Amino acid sequence: MTSEQPRPALVVDLDPLADVISAALVDHPGVVRLEPTLRSVIDRWTPAALDQLHRTLRPAGSPPVVARDGLLLTLSDGVLDLKIDVATDINRSALDLAREVQDVAARLVDAEGIAVGRVDVTILAIEGAPAT
Repeated sequence: MTSEQPRPALVVDLDPLADVISAALVDHPGVVRLEPTLRSVIDRWTPAALDQLHRTLRPAGSPPVVARDGLLLTLSDGVLDLKIDVATDINRSALDLAREVQDVAARLVDAEGIAVGRVDVTILAIEGAPAT
């Protein structure tokens, strides 16, 4: 039997979660940095400019989105999708590291009680140790 009662809306502040995920990934062995993207540059604009940009470009009712350098979180119907862009250390297998990054991010989201959707990891750079 289905309920006619509407489900309560899930209200989640994604900013603190994005901060936690970013910090954990930057500290993960083999991750050199989260790579800046065009979206993260845009999100550094002033709040008023961002508000106008979001109202202009995003349709009404679109899901909440939070972007950081190398990290994009999108919450839709109670499921959080993540896109992660990283630079990795040449001494680590990029495929293994991408899987580890997926696991770390998924565990952090799950620990917040939010359903994990897609966790897409893109390796944008593979770098060696800096010259000394």
